Amino acid sequence: MEFAEVENLHDFYSAEEGFVHTQDQRGFYIVYDAALKDLDELENELLLVGSHFIQRNRTEKMGKAEEAFTSTSTAGAGELWVDVDRVAVLLDLWTCETEFLENKVQLLNCYYEVYQHAAGTEERFALARVITDIMHGRPRLDLDQDYFVQAYRAEIDCLRSHQQLIKNILDNQIEKQRQYLQRIWRDDHKGSTHDYGLPLNYIPKHVVSLGGSSPALMNVFLLEVHPSLCLASAVYHSLIQAHTELCQLHRATSVFDKLVLQQKLLQQALQSWNNLASPGASYSSQIQKDLFSDVFFQDPVLVQKVGLSLVNFTEEKDMKQGRKKQSYAVETFSKLLELVTIRHRLLESASETAHLTQLYRNVASELGFDEFHLYLRPVQFEIAEQKDQTEQRPVFITAILEDDTSVDRFTPSHLPLSIQELDENQIGRFSFSSEEAVIHLMNSQSIENLQVTLACQVTQKNALISAVKVACLCYWAESMTSSAEVMCLVEPDCCISEIRPVRNSTKKRQSLYKHLT
Repeated sequence: MEFAEVENLHDFYSAEEGFVHTQDQRGFYIVYDAALKDLDELENELLLVGSHFIQRNRTEKMGKAEEAFTSTSTAGAGELWVDVDRVAVLLDLWTCETEFLENKVQLLNCYYEVYQHAAGTEERFALARVITDIMHGRPRLDLDQDYFVQAYRAEIDCLRSHQQLIKNILDNQIEKQRQYLQRIWRDDHKGSTHDYGLPLNYIPKHVVSLGGSSPALMNVFLLEVHPSLCLASAVYHSLIQAHTELCQLHRATSVFDKLVLQQKLLQQALQSWNNLASPGASYSSQIQKDLFSDVFFQDPVLVQKVGLSLVNFTEEKDMKQGRKKQSYAVETFSKLLELVTIRHRLLESASETAHLTQLYRNVASELGFDEFHLYLRPVQFEIAEQKDQTEQRPVFITAILEDDTSVDRFTPSHLPLSIQELDENQIGRFSFSSEEAVIHLMNSQSIENLQVTLACQVTQKNALISAVKVACLCYWAESMTSSAEVMCLVEPDCCISEIRPVRNSTKKRQSLYKHLT
């Protein structure tokens, strides 16, 4: 931390004109013996890399010369050896390595500043692992390539995209946390016994830089701490997991192919974050108002006042006395806590469902299915047609590949909640946008209805995850294997997947190939 009125008791580092300097507590410039050892190892590694590509270039030129001439003289071989500019190779190595390390330092600074906010042991340990992994990361060079510059450029681009992505996420989190704290401690609230459990307020004075003279994230105040920034380690591991699955999906075996996939993944993640829509944008305006709006229920002070008003109302009416009064207060705030938990999980599931829905539409379009396959509407018993013979169930999508006229082609203008596909009048009607609406939910029946709503939403989300993963896997397997005997068939109407062999049916196989390719 760099602050004019604070005396440093430990070593620190500073950056001037792009150079990083390590200083002790008295301000003297120092170099650790471990840094000198790392520098020697790096020098040997760069010499080995340069020697390898020089030798490779020499071998290729000698091979071309042998094809052009029937015999190669010793003088000719010497000319081929001199033809490689070793100084230029060393300059390229030095330039690429310097740029690589500079971008690595910028990425490390982001996670290092997050580490200063970590409070728990597990969070600090997880961030320390991330920092260690990044520190020991080296460029993944493909020794079969003609030169190393292309691999270095891809690695540098990955570091830049990663640094920009994590910086945008963490800066946004700091801003959101400040808004949340300002909402809690507004109107010069001095605190009381009812404030137990609330996050500590910060004093907007004395801006400090946790990253030294060149902070990686936005500056914070001296007594401002945001433990929620520890989510950075989860973002890092999510990127690693996504890259691993992409490599498996695309069967990337070479080092450079894996590097290119990581480069595209980080670029797409950064683009998606910059174009990220607000939560609930895919749903109707009424759902956004009732569920996603932060006007009332997102404010903890207003929610607390609802509970206190209900408890005070019973005291004024003398409806509860003694232990019954205490039990009623505990029950009231337990219901409020249950509502907060259910709404949070419902928001999370609905947002994930909206994202998965877009992925499903893309996959369905690739497979040749229309958008109406995504939506399911139950047929009311009163309007169902009576049939003499019952049909075997379930009916898979293979039965209607050639003729889907019997499928309901309903496509809503906005994405509905999953409970609204089953019940729109009773269970699916709720609101968190006002005090009266929240009080109306403060009973066992309404809480049970919300639990059913949450269960339906989670079920739809899990079904979409299964459908998207199976459809992607089948599409990938079909594109990679020309003589596949097993077809993966996805039922978009109810997100049910089936894997079964297709034999002795040329017409059906052609139809399947048409939809799968």
